[in-house]
Amino acid sequence: MADLVVRGGQVVTPSGVGTWDVVVQGEKIVAIAEPGTVQTEGARVVDASGKIVVPGGIEPHAHIGGPRQPDRMGAEPVSRAAIFGGTTTVMDFATQVAGHDLHHAMGEAAERWKGTGYTDYTYHPIFTSGAGIDAIGQIPELIDAGFASFKIFTTSIRPPSPQMQNNKTDFGRLSSIMEKIAAAGGMLMVHSEDDDMVHYNYSLAQERGIWDWWNMHLIHTNVSEDVSFRRVIRLAERVGCPIYFVHVSAREGVAAIGEARSRGLPVYGETLHNYACFSAENYREENGMKYHTYPSLKSPADANALWDGLLDGTLSTVATDLVATTWEDKIRFKTVADVTGGHNGIETRVGVAYSEGVSRKGMSLQHFVDITSANAAKIFGIYPKKGAIAAGSDADITIIDPAVRKPLSMDDLHLADYSIWVGWQADGWPTTTILRGKVMVEDGKLLGSAGDGQLIGARKVSAEVAAGPVC
Repeated sequence: MADLVVRGGQVVTPSGVGTWDVVVQGEKIVAIAEPGTVQTEGARVVDASGKIVVPGGIEPHAHIGGPRQPDRMGAEPVSRAAIFGGTTTVMDFATQVAGHDLHHAMGEAAERWKGTGYTDYTYHPIFTSGAGIDAIGQIPELIDAGFASFKIFTTSIRPPSPQMQNNKTDFGRLSSIMEKIAAAGGMLMVHSEDDDMVHYNYSLAQERGIWDWWNMHLIHTNVSEDVSFRRVIRLAERVGCPIYFVHVSAREGVAAIGEARSRGLPVYGETLHNYACFSAENYREENGMKYHTYPSLKSPADANALWDGLLDGTLSTVATDLVATTWEDKIRFKTVADVTGGHNGIETRVGVAYSEGVSRKGMSLQHFVDITSANAAKIFGIYPKKGAIAAGSDADITIIDPAVRKPLSMDDLHLADYSIWVGWQADGWPTTTILRGKVMVEDGKLLGSAGDGQLIGARKVSAEVAAGPVC
C-alpha cells in the first residue's frame, strides 16, 4: 500500500528520464511505475503533471552558525530556506577550535542542529592551524563512525584579525592528514590557495593603496589558485588520497582538475553558483561586497570556464559556501582585509542551476541532477540512499515547475534580509519538496517543521570514488 504517490511528472532517475509515478512507502521510494498503474486509495497524491521530478538537492558546503559565531544564522533558518529551494540534505562543517580535538568540534555541530533542521544533515570536520598528532590521529575513528570527509585550508585567507580563526594547514601536516584519510577510506576537501602569494598580495595592496573591497581578485588571484591546486594534486597523487577542491573560482583551477582527472586521479571539483553567474566587475557596484565569497570572484571569462567545467563534467558539483548573515553584517566591513565572506544562496542553488544550466545552456536533466545532488552523494558516501530517485532510496524529492519565469524578488526567498539574486531571471524553479516521504513544501507553502531533519549516519566513500574520477 502506497503512502504517497508523486504522479504524472517528468521523472529523472539514474537509468533515464520519463513520465512516471513515484511510489513511496514510509520514508523510502518503493517503485517507479507507469502512469496510472498504482493503486492510490489511502495514499496522498502529489500532482506533478507538467513538472520535473528530481532527487532532493544536496548542499555539500555550508557553514552554519552556532554559539561561537553569533553573526551567522543557525541551522533552523538556513535549513528552512534550503527546503524551500529544493535542497533536502545540508553538509555543514565541524570546525576544530585551537586547544580542542575533532570530537569537540563534532559536539558543537551536533548541538546547533539538534531539533532545529528542516533538512537532513551531516558534518565535515575542519582542521585548525597547527593541528596536533592526536587530532590527526582521530581521522580513522571518525571515518569508522560514518563521518568520511575532512576539510583543510592551505591559506589563512586574511591577515591576522580577531574576526577569523586561522585554519591554515601547512604541507607537512597536510601530508600526514592525507595519509590517514587515504588509509582509512575517506575524502579530503581542500580550500586551495597559495598562502605566500595571498599574503604578499595583501602587502602590495596596502603599499599601493588598493585596499577597497573591489580589489579582492587582486589578492586571491588566478595564479594563486593554479599553483596551489597543482601542488595539492601532486602531494595527493604521491600519497594516494582522493581530493575535492571546494569553490573553484578560476579557469586555471578548472584546467588543473581536468588534467588530473584525465590521468585517472580521484580529483573532484566544486564551484559556486555565484562564481559562475557573477564576476569581479560586480564588486564595483554600490555595496558590491555583497557578492564576495572567499577566495574571490574572478573575470567573466573565468565564470564562463566554470560553466564549461560543469557542462563537460570537469567540475562535479554546485555548492554555496554558505555563510548566512544579515545585510548589516554583510556590508559592515569594506576592505580587502576584512570583508565578510560567504554566500547566503542556499535557497537559490538548485533553481539557478536549473535556470542557467538547463533552460539557457541546454544541460541535460540527468546532468543537472548530477551537479545538484547525485555527485555530492557519491563523493561523500551517501549514494544511493540520497541523490537518486530509485527503489530503496530515501524519498527525498524536489518538483521543479518549468513554467515559473520571473525576476526573483525578496518575496520569493526566505533567508536573511537581502540576496544577490534579487532581479535575476528564473526560468524554472522548485515549488514542492519532500523529505523522506514527508511533504515539507507544497506549491511554495511550508508544511514541515523544524526538527524533521535527521543526522545522516554511516557515510562511507566507495572504493570506486576513491580510486578514480567516477563522477
